[in-house]
Amino acid sequence: MKKIVLLCTLALSVHSLSAQKKVVGETAYDQWKRINSKSLSYNGKWMSYSTVFQDEQKESPKQIIIQEAPKGKRFVMNTISDLKFIGKKDWIQYHSNDSIILQNLKSGVKKLWKSKHYTNALDGTDLLYYTRPETQKGLFFLQRLVCYNLESNDSTFVNNMKSFRFLKNKSIVYVQIENDKVFLKQGAPGGKQQTIYTGKAADFGDFQLNANEDGGTFTLKGNNNTDFNLVYYFNLKSSSVKELFNYNDITLNDSGYSISKTAYGLNENSNFIELQVNSNKRPENTQIPKSGVEIWKTNQGAMERRQELLRGSKTLPGEPKFLYDIKNKKVIKTASTGEFDQVMAPESGNFKGVFANDKKPYTVEVDWTFNERNDIYWIDASTGEKTKILTGVFGNPSWNPQGSFAVYYDENQKAWTVFDPASLQFKNCSAQVPFPVSDDNVDMKSANTAFGIAGWLNNGNTLVLYDQFDLWAIDLLNQKAPYSLTNGFGRKNNIELRYSESGFIGDLDQKKTFFLMGFDELHKSKGVYKFANNNVTKVAADVNYNTEIEAVSGDNSSVLFAKESYALFPDLWWGTAGFGSQQKITDVNPQQKEYAWGTSKLITWTTFNGKENQGNLYLPENYDPKKKYPVIVHFYEKHTEELNAYQSPEFSSSNINIPTYLSRGYIVFQPDVHYQYGNPGNSVYNDVVSGVEYLISNGITEKGKIGIQGHSFGGYETSFLITKTDLFSCAIIGSGVSNFTANYPVMRSNGISTMFKYEADQYRMGSSLYDNLEGYIKNSPLFSVKNIKTPALIFHNDNDRAVPYQEGQSLFFALRRLGKPGWLVNYKKEGHTLDDAANKKDWTDKMQQYFDYYLKGENRPEWM
Repeated sequence: MKKIVLLCTLALSVHSLSAQKKVVGETAYDQWKRINSKSLSYNGKWMSYSTVFQDEQKESPKQIIIQEAPKGKRFVMNTISDLKFIGKKDWIQYHSNDSIILQNLKSGVKKLWKSKHYTNALDGTDLLYYTRPETQKGLFFLQRLVCYNLESNDSTFVNNMKSFRFLKNKSIVYVQIENDKVFLKQGAPGGKQQTIYTGKAADFGDFQLNANEDGGTFTLKGNNNTDFNLVYYFNLKSSSVKELFNYNDITLNDSGYSISKTAYGLNENSNFIELQVNSNKRPENTQIPKSGVEIWKTNQGAMERRQELLRGSKTLPGEPKFLYDIKNKKVIKTASTGEFDQVMAPESGNFKGVFANDKKPYTVEVDWTFNERNDIYWIDASTGEKTKILTGVFGNPSWNPQGSFAVYYDENQKAWTVFDPASLQFKNCSAQVPFPVSDDNVDMKSANTAFGIAGWLNNGNTLVLYDQFDLWAIDLLNQKAPYSLTNGFGRKNNIELRYSESGFIGDLDQKKTFFLMGFDELHKSKGVYKFANNNVTKVAADVNYNTEIEAVSGDNSSVLFAKESYALFPDLWWGTAGFGSQQKITDVNPQQKEYAWGTSKLITWTTFNGKENQGNLYLPENYDPKKKYPVIVHFYEKHTEELNAYQSPEFSSSNINIPTYLSRGYIVFQPDVHYQYGNPGNSVYNDVVSGVEYLISNGITEKGKIGIQGHSFGGYETSFLITKTDLFSCAIIGSGVSNFTANYPVMRSNGISTMFKYEADQYRMGSSLYDNLEGYIKNSPLFSVKNIKTPALIFHNDNDRAVPYQEGQSLFFALRRLGKPGWLVNYKKEGHTLDDAANKKDWTDKMQQYFDYYLKGENRPEWM
């Protein structure tokens, strides 16, 4: 019996302690910090970061913190700036007052960097380098290159340098002049140097390296020439040179333009160069004279109009483009003035032709498509013959670096295609991949549905693509069937694998081992995975939180990473490259444990149309499943990917702050919304209202305790829902469209009409107002205001440049005319969201008072 009493007493004590926890509010907003400026030293033994207050109005301490890993020295550097790790070991460089300081973190040694010349650190070495002018020597402006070794405290010099370039392998290619001689050299700073070319100094122009950094070209003056007319190729591996062509042999046959006689980054076997040309005409003034009269034309391009409105200038037609056939010594004109918007040639100089796009037939329709369509042309590099190969498509072909293949994503086929120069057609090359390479969950026409390109393998002969989960290799030579580069690891484990946010890796021949981000589709968590030897292994992934890499050391020995969930602030952690050893470095917001915080949970239910849907359910601390809680439904589009995202407490610029409401005993529900084109309003009803009814049927809440809030597109969605149901006791409608028919032809602040938002973008009508007037009216809340039984608080500011103020005002006047409870809050001169700190505080208070009144039965605030 004593044990039972003790357990009860303990339970009551825990409950009492929990009840004593602070409510998230203004005090918390004032305390909370976030981490900035995260970096890791080359050897991975040191990291630096700074902290700033979440409240941008509050002045943050001017300090940078340096921490030795895993548990070593800690430095707090005050009133310094521009700190960076330099060298391969323990050095930092920073500005203090007007001085540059070098400091060894291990020994504590500090050095004043006396050079006033701009100094660079050569990544992956212990070298700092800078240049300083030499004494003028005749016609040449020369410099001395100084390389300083941090570890040995020695300096090396290269005198009389005209130009230079460091390579990825840390060697240097440079032009040096001694007396009247010029030397093109290569070598390690302070080490052995090889002379690639020597000649008369006055005859040498400039040099340019190719992308592979194994060679390039330089220019020389030929006999009796006043300019640099000869172009030579140099090979860094063999230290050899050979003449490529003479600019004097090149004739443009266009009196309006002349050739810029410069060096090019060519490969040894490049067959074409894109000539750089200069106009011989006086530059045309693009500024539009100021006038009180504005003339609009229905056939004027949308982007052209935007340029005039925003910049007060007109767009000049594109300049002509020319190729030079090195072997056959002939010029091919690929584009006349204004003929094409862009000519796309591979960087290698090895190709049979180039692509060009022409947007002119589609410039007007940008108002309703947003993305610009093109006609795509193939231009034969030998003859200049032009053939239209694609008509009215979005996007452009992509070359591999070698120029041997070009691929294009076909939206209609939902497939990747490769160009066949023989038939002048793009042919499906991803058909044999057994899974879709397009994302069927993308429900906006303006969004690209392709999962994307990861890069190239096998000297550009193999294309690497993403499907939803894995990377796929497609042999464009058709000698091997497509195969999963990641061996199906992603699909087997329900993990969406990607390389960084962009997904593009590039040349996979050069990158055999790398980290991948993995999104766990089942648990909505992010983790870290490693690709090596065509295998994927889990390195750091936990279903309870997100793990994301912030930095990788230069020697690949260590990582800086963060762990994050709704309840776990993304503090910094240090780990070895395999995450075998880990150490938490920061504890930026220890005060969180003093506050009632809560948890996040993923829930699944069946919608009215019989499909499964999911949403985030945020539960207050010590949630009691026997109790019915007040609920705020807050949503925009899809939120479940954010299940493990940390939410900092802060004043509201528009939307509710979730930790604030949880600490006050509310539940917050964020359902995903899946849209059907032409029916956005009922799509919201199907997914949101079915989710709320699921909460009611499971005893989580009850009618009379449910509010709803949304902003911008979420504001539209909220206003639509309250015309279809009386399930909500109150609603806050933020900066939302109320009348599709009025908003459809309005011009946005970026100079483009709002038509595209309806026909191709977020409002998902999929057709023009004039083709579907009934649908536009049906989806406009303003025409169904009679059905509203829910009190509505409208937030809309008179300087809103995204959604016109009249949209909120119109909804308010409709409620007023029909005698329905409604309020309009306009923070004068504010925009789509709030910037002013006092306004943010006021709006935060008003939302809280409004929900407390309707959902908790608290006193009615005076402003209502």
